[in-house]
Formats: sequence, C-alpha cells, structure tokens
Amino acid sequence: MAVRSDLASPGLRIVGGLIDTVILLVLFGVVSALLRGNVGGAGIFTGLAALGYFGYFWSSSGQTVGMMVFGFRVRDRTTGGFPSLGMAMLRGFVWWLELLFTFCLIGALGWLWMLWDSQHQAIHDKLAGTIVTTS
Repeated sequence: MAVRSDLASPGLRIVGGLIDTVILLVLFGVVSALLRGNVGGAGIFTGLAALGYFGYFWSSSGQTVGMMVFGFRVRDRTTGGFPSLGMAMLRGFVWWLELLFTFCLIGALGWLWMLWDSQHQAIHDKLAGTIVTTS
C-alpha cells in the first residue's frame, strides 16, 4: 500500500490525544465527586462514556474535540470514509486501554508505534483498520 501524503503528524496526534484525555479526566473527576469518591464506579462510567464519545465522533465526523484543533480525521484505511460505529468503538476501546496502560511498556508502545510506522498508525489504528489524515 502506498503511503498517503496527508497523514497526520504523530507528535500533534499525541497532543490531540492529550486534549481528549483531559476532557475524560474532568468527566471522571465530576462523576467521582457526584459518587462521593467511588473511584470504581466513576471509572466504569467514564470508560463507557469514552466509548460513546469516540464511537460517536469518529463515526460521524472522523474527529474528536482534540483532533478538531488540528483538523485531523480518522478514516477507514480501506475505503477512506469515516469508520463505522463498530470500528470507531473498537479503536476507542484499544485507545482507552493504551491510555490506562501508558505508564507501562505495553500502553506506551501502543501510542508510540505511530512514530516509526510508515502509515503513522498506532496500535489502535492497526487493530481497527484506520489511519489519521489532515483532510
């Protein structure tokens, strides 16, 4: 497969991911406070909300709030269209796992894989069959 010329910068993708992470951490904090410190319940709620967040945004417009800042879009690697809801939720689930495991080697490799991959794909992209473009 030929390398597309409009692939998003891995470094800026990480910054966009950090913006989405902050949004989800704020949600976690609010839910945790509402549940009076029930971190487990807040974690489950936030995880499910993250799946909905990623599933909705990636399948409907190809971009989350963090990606909107840079104009990046997630695309189905095969068709070039936005991913299906199922594909977007799979990508979001793996993204969430990578985030949870960022402080160990497995999660960090999942995120950082895009730095040396010819298609700039992180592990969540490879598993969901997606790429991230600037258009």
